[in-house]
Amino acid sequence: MRLLVLLVGVSGALILHELLVRRPAGIVRTAARLVLLLCALGAMAVAGPFLRDRLSPWLDDGRVPVAVPFDPAGDPLGSKALATQRPEQPFPSGGDAAAVSSWQQSVREALRARQDLDLGRGAPETPAEVLSTDSVGSIRRTLVRFTSWDGTRVPAYVLDPGGPEKKAGVLVVPGHGLGIRATAGYVEEYQHQAALALARRGYVVVTPEIRGFGMLAPEGRAAHRLVAATALMAGTSYKALVAKDLHRALTVLQGWPGVDPKRLAVVGTSLGGELAVLLAGLDPRVKVTVANGYGGATGAIVEDADTSDDTGEASHGCHTMPGINEILAGEDWARLLAPRPLAIVRGNREPASRSDSYARLVREAYPANSDMFAFEVGQGGHEFYADITARFLAKWL
Repeated sequence: MRLLVLLVGVSGALILHELLVRRPAGIVRTAARLVLLLCALGAMAVAGPFLRDRLSPWLDDGRVPVAVPFDPAGDPLGSKALATQRPEQPFPSGGDAAAVSSWQQSVREALRARQDLDLGRGAPETPAEVLSTDSVGSIRRTLVRFTSWDGTRVPAYVLDPGGPEKKAGVLVVPGHGLGIRATAGYVEEYQHQAALALARRGYVVVTPEIRGFGMLAPEGRAAHRLVAATALMAGTSYKALVAKDLHRALTVLQGWPGVDPKRLAVVGTSLGGELAVLLAGLDPRVKVTVANGYGGATGAIVEDADTSDDTGEASHGCHTMPGINEILAGEDWARLLAPRPLAIVRGNREPASRSDSYARLVREAYPANSDMFAFEVGQGGHEFYADITARFLAKWL
C-alpha cells in the first residue's frame, strides 16, 4: 500500500514537471515548479492514509485486520498442556546402577512400542553401492548409496585415511544445512566439514544424508518440514524415520574394510547432535557419542524457539515426537547412554539457558565422579568443535 501511494505521488510530480517544462525559462518557472512539487508532496502526505484505508481491503492479499490484540489467557497455543506432561516411569534419581539400567530398559521398550523405534536388534545386512571416488590429500572420499528400511536409497560419503591397521569408525550425522557435501568437505558452513576433519585425525568416517536435505531434497532445497509433516500424519515422526536410516548407516560403517567393528562412535552438530544422542541411546553398537550444539533443555519437551534452531521461526516439526513427554524428559535422552562415554559441546555464545541444570541431571545417570560424561564449552557459537570432539574420541574410542 505504501508503494502504491508513493507511485501515485511520484507520477503526479512528474506530470506537473512536464507541464512546467513547456513554460518559458526564467525565475518564475523555477519558483512555480518548486511550489507545485511541494504541493504534490503535501497531497501525498494527506491523501496517503485515506487511500490506504480505502484500498487496503482489495490490496492486502485478503488479510483480515486483527480486531483485538492476541490474548494469551488460557492455553490458545496448547503449550501449557504439553508442558504439564510427565514420564510415566520417571528417572530413578539417587538410584544405583541397577535401577538406572532397569529404567533405561523400560524407556527403550516404550519407544519401541509407541514410537516404532527398535534399534537394539542385530545389525541388518546393508550393502553399499559405490557411486564415485576422489581424494582430498591423503583421504579417500567415496560416495556410496545404501537401501534403508523402507526402500529409500540413502547416499553417504565414506572418508578413509587408509593404512594397514584397523581403525575406529565414526558416524557423522549432518544437521540443518547443506547436507553431506558440507560434512564431507565440499563446502564450508557451521559444521566445519566435520567428517573430513575427523578422517584427517585417523578415523574412518561415514556421513549419511538425512531426509529432506542435500541429495534427499528436491533440487537440493531443504524439504525436511514436509518430511516431518508427512511422518506425523502417518503416525510416526521425522526423528524415527531418520534414526532407522542411521541404524543402517552404522551397519555400513561397521562393515567397511579397515574398520574395527567394536570401536564405533557417533558425532553430530545441532539436529545432527540430537539425532546422534537418539541413535546411541537405542543402538548398543555405539561406544562413544559427541553431540555439538545440543543439550540444555530439561523437563517436558515443548515446541518453542528453543527447539527451532535459533531461527525464531515456528517449529520445524523435525524435533516433534507424539506423546514423547509421557516417555521421557529432555535430559533423559542423554541418560539412556549411561554409562557409555558421552560429551555434550556448546559454544560460549550459544544461549546457556538451563545448561548447568542439564549437566547436573545427566550426571545422575553416571557413576559418581565419572568422567565418562563431559559437558564442554567451546569458544564460539552454534557450530562443530573439531578439537574438543577429537580429544574426547581419542580418550574413549
